[in-house]
Amino acid sequence: MKFKKLIFLTLIGVLTLTLTACSNDDNSTSFEHDFPPADMSEYEIEANHRFYDVTMYEALQLLDDESFNGILYFGFPDCAWCQAAMPAIHEASQETNTDIFYVSRHGDLREGDWLNWDEEMAWWLYENGVTNMRWLNEDGELVDVGAEEDAYRPNINVPQIVHLRNGIVVDSHRGTFEDHDPVGEGDERHLPELTDAEYATLLETYIRIFSGIHACDINADDGCS
Repeated sequence: MKFKKLIFLTLIGVLTLTLTACSNDDNSTSFEHDFPPADMSEYEIEANHRFYDVTMYEALQLLDDESFNGILYFGFPDCAWCQAAMPAIHEASQETNTDIFYVSRHGDLREGDWLNWDEEMAWWLYENGVTNMRWLNEDGELVDVGAEEDAYRPNINVPQIVHLRNGIVVDSHRGTFEDHDPVGEGDERHLPELTDAEYATLLETYIRIFSGIHACDINADDGCS
């Protein structure tokens, strides 16, 4: 009887260790980094957040980093849709213990080739499954066409969330909702606030994407992503 009890307790211990390894509750990813915390004050998020400042150049390096399993957020504070989505992104990151690597599209003050890197990132995202792009002509003007025009190039729509793992786009989400458009005319034109139902749906979307980082990957050598 004692022997059977010992076997039972051993199996419970192994199962507990397996579940703990898969949940990764204390880490957002297995990726270790030293990126600085992002200044989120323009989004009215002052502290206790999980956003880290990543330059466009650094984000490009992450595309080739096989150890990276994380969330890239492309956006900027003056974007009304970014402001609308940010509370849900922030809440989802807190609920799932997920770090967000924030790539500002206002330009990169630390480097001088931001526009070239921005275009390189846009092409990489487009060629790797993130097809909800807008397009620019050779003068940098938005045009309503696609990649069939050689003179045009993709432009990253924001807010854009991308789950990147081992150089592969696992999941992504752009904007808030398809029909979330400005209303009014002139100085009264504005983007409507999300309804409670819309916010809940958006939050659920982000939680699903962020939770994918913590899920076990049966194809991984160590059993978990």
